[in-house]
Amino acid sequence: MPRFTIFKKILVITLLLSLLPLLVSSAVLLANLQSTSARLSNEISDSDDRQAVESLQMKARDLAENIKDFLHQCESDLVFLSRSPLSRSALLDFYQTRLAEVWQRGAGSTAAQGTHEFLPIYRSIALIDRNGRERVVIRNGRFVPEGQLADVSDPANTEFKSEDYFRRVRALKPGEIYVSHLTGFHIGKQEQLAGAPDPESAYDGKMYQGVVRFGAPLFDAKGAFNGMVLLSLDHRHLMEFTQHIDPGKNASSLFPSYQSGNYAFLFDDEGWIITHPKFWDIRGVDPSGRLVPPYTARSGKAEIESGRIPFNLDDAGFIHPGYPKVAAAVRAKQEGYVDITNVGGAKKIMAFAPIFYDTGDYARHGVFGGVTIGFQVDRFHEASRKGGRLIARQLGEHRRTSAVIIFLTALFSALSAWLLSRGISVPLRQLTENAGKLAADDFVDRVAVNSADEIGVLAQTFNNMADELDRRKQSLLATLEELKQSRLEIMDERNFKASVLESISSGIVTFSPHGFLTSINRTGRLFLGEEVSEGTHYREVFRDWEGLSDRIAAVFASNAGYGRETFRFDHEPGRTHFDVGFFPIGHDSEHGLTITLRNETERENLHEEMMRLDRLASLGKLSAGIAHEVRNPLTGISLLLDDLHDQAATNSADKELIKKALAEIERVEKLVSALLNYSSPVRAEFRECDLNRLVHDTVLLLRRPCEKQRVQLTVEEGELPPFRFDPEKIKQAVLNIIKNAQQALPGGGHIRIATSLREEHAVIDISDDGPGISAEDLPLIFEPFFTRKGAGTGLGLSITQRIIEEHQGRVQVESAPGAGTRFTVELPLGGP
Repeated sequence: MPRFTIFKKILVITLLLSLLPLLVSSAVLLANLQSTSARLSNEISDSDDRQAVESLQMKARDLAENIKDFLHQCESDLVFLSRSPLSRSALLDFYQTRLAEVWQRGAGSTAAQGTHEFLPIYRSIALIDRNGRERVVIRNGRFVPEGQLADVSDPANTEFKSEDYFRRVRALKPGEIYVSHLTGFHIGKQEQLAGAPDPESAYDGKMYQGVVRFGAPLFDAKGAFNGMVLLSLDHRHLMEFTQHIDPGKNASSLFPSYQSGNYAFLFDDEGWIITHPKFWDIRGVDPSGRLVPPYTARSGKAEIESGRIPFNLDDAGFIHPGYPKVAAAVRAKQEGYVDITNVGGAKKIMAFAPIFYDTGDYARHGVFGGVTIGFQVDRFHEASRKGGRLIARQLGEHRRTSAVIIFLTALFSALSAWLLSRGISVPLRQLTENAGKLAADDFVDRVAVNSADEIGVLAQTFNNMADELDRRKQSLLATLEELKQSRLEIMDERNFKASVLESISSGIVTFSPHGFLTSINRTGRLFLGEEVSEGTHYREVFRDWEGLSDRIAAVFASNAGYGRETFRFDHEPGRTHFDVGFFPIGHDSEHGLTITLRNETERENLHEEMMRLDRLASLGKLSAGIAHEVRNPLTGISLLLDDLHDQAATNSADKELIKKALAEIERVEKLVSALLNYSSPVRAEFRECDLNRLVHDTVLLLRRPCEKQRVQLTVEEGELPPFRFDPEKIKQAVLNIIKNAQQALPGGGHIRIATSLREEHAVIDISDDGPGISAEDLPLIFEPFFTRKGAGTGLGLSITQRIIEEHQGRVQVESAPGAGTRFTVELPLGGP
């Protein structure tokens, strides 16, 4: 950014003082002239708008009145026909005498000029009997053959497949008339355009052919319904009212230009467009007689491109909010105008007027619909634009004159300011150059003092300042050197302490006096997770460590309770033991608190395992002794009871009692045998075997008892290589688990046995869908003599665990009440 010197400041200030008043006065004058120009243009534009709108409203009002008279003329024709003799000749004469001129586009040489023809007002005349059967129909100038006459009591048989005029007319009273809404098959966009770029040049496209039905009931001499007469107004005569209006040219046009926005159209009391340059905007039905839904914001792209989108003003608010307002105003019998934009993007003024008519379906709102005449907005403002251009020329001449005056004044002021500022800025520039050398660290040179005025005083002061800066610079450099040396010593000490902390096997975590984490070593992150970050509150850090957060809170609150204590935390698959220490930082934790975490889980597990082995050894010795001492007396008692059983044949009651005693002694014998097997197990004999084969043979042994109990056994064998294990003991272990599962399914169920390979281990999964094991029993199931069954020794799973441990494997169980039980046995492939 360039430096704004004193020379430039004096120059600018002088120029501002001389030129600012001139610039302000010129700007105010130009603003006033511009405002006057805009006001005049707006007034001219408003006047044009009022005149154009009044003209359009008058045209719309006159057109609505003509359409109303035309509709009443159709009513009169219907009344006249219903009261006349309805012979075939009378009907034909009526049809041929009701004509009106139609100016329509021709083909070939007449395409641009069109043709004028007198066409029948009614597309058809029909005489229908009391049952809805057509008796006489004149259509397109000829009688319809009798074989082609239809039963119109069924709407599906009508011309447009869904008309119910027979039902509506039959319900009328004498003197009443039925008038329908416009009905006709919908014309798509491509059907009208037939390859032409726009509707105005679509000479060969398909024409919309619709009708408005006028119907009157006929009654016999007794006043009973005897049929009806139906007039079908040809839609082309409605199109004739709006098709040739061109408000832009203020004259008639063969076919209006839709893109210009200068055209008129009609819509009915339901908001549907019924005359329009775009035939695909006119309401209509599909080939099955269903009304084609209107164009809305939800219309699909395919519907829009095909032109299957008739226009309903009530649904066209997404195009311009003025359309629904026009429809509502007409139903309220109001006229007016709106500024609007059509689908083609043309901005226009649209005047509208209601067509007062209350016969038939139009009695609901009292209007047949509305007339709209649109005119481009730009065409209104031609006069205002001419006035604006004249004013702009005058303003341009004034601006050029003002610019010459301002330029000459600025030139004179600049010359005067330059002479003034040069006399002040030259001495100051010399002082600035010497000051720049000082700023570049050149403390040798000093500024020469050549005068005693204000600039000389400034130079002497500057020299004094340079001397002081030199002294302070030397002092600052010495201080910086000392700080650098101190920083290196502090960094070495900090790195040493950090290395010591990172090498400690215990987790060390420090917290601020407010409980936020300030540091954590590598072991601490192993315990607490890598995502723990400094600034985290201790309750969030120890969120999953039950009771530890409350203990830390107590230490912070009481400034007491320091020392070590043991905590146990539930972490699957067992409990995790931690020795936790609480140590203050500073007096009474004024600088925070240090927490040490030492994992004692392995030591505790070893301690518990030694205690369990001691208990099992003692239990084995005790079991062996009890079994030895009990077996000898049991043998003698059993022999004596056998003799008594053989001699008690005459007394059946005594014999039954002896039989029960023998059964109980046999059960005690089995228990003694199990105790002996448990206390002195056979040494395992390892050899290379196929585990899948062993599981298959074991399941075969149990399949028959399971079938009797309605228990289904399924086996899924995975790919397992042969490896070394004791097949008899593994078979016993698998048999014990499957039997337990069978006993848990007295009412039947499903047991699944699956083998697989997982991380150099052969895995056997045995699961059932039984009642499961309660949470309080789950830790005890491998304990000797623990059982919840009425019979049994409670040694099966204990023996199973010892067999698996003898193979250096492990057995795990997953269960929950109501969710079944799953045992997982893992055996190392490398063998013991």
